Amino acid sequence: MEPSYFQFGGGEARTLFPYLWLAENRMSKYLAIILACVWSVSSMAQADSTRTDRVGASYLSEGGFYPGFAFNYERKLLSNQSFQLLLAAKAGAYFHYQNHTGIFVMVQSGQRFRIHKKLYFEHFLGLGYLHTFLNGGDAYYVNAAGQVQKSNNAGNPHFMPSISFGLSYDCEQGKHPFMIFIRPMIFWQIPFNQTSLVQYAFEVGTLFKLKK
Repeated sequence: MEPSYFQFGGGEARTLFPYLWLAENRMSKYLAIILACVWSVSSMAQADSTRTDRVGASYLSEGGFYPGFAFNYERKLLSNQSFQLLLAAKAGAYFHYQNHTGIFVMVQSGQRFRIHKKLYFEHFLGLGYLHTFLNGGDAYYVNAAGQVQKSNNAGNPHFMPSISFGLSYDCEQGKHPFMIFIRPMIFWQIPFNQTSLVQYAFEVGTLFKLKK
């Protein structure tokens, strides 16, 4: 099949669109982008004396049926009475029965808006790395001689952009203030069979405020 391409201006700058990520150094480029985003947003936070750090854990269900978990970190960069600008990160895994296991790490930028007293609406944009491993059976491939051979299960790397949104409730009472949240998430698994796959997940968890 002839790969598709885009034309920029009058020239034929061919971009192998669904196969762009198949380049040998694709994952290093993705990680470089993620690290650059973390550095640029973190530098914005250095001058904000009101920043708050939170850590926590969550139950993360891929597809709404398959179990998983995530460890979360969140930093409040800027805030007022009704708005918070956030930098976040998460690492976790999920287990799709008889299909694959996914391990991921992600950085996110987000915003949180007060709805009523301690109830907030929030949304996040994320960039991440996902590594999937086959489970539920062995993988095979056909070699150059036309023979079927068993493949090793080293897994497959994927670029993992995401969008998430949800509700959170801030529990400030007591010596150990914490926040509970519920967040549906949509993420892309790139590449997937020479194209991309849109997936969704559901996350519920807690975040605890770190003492300064």
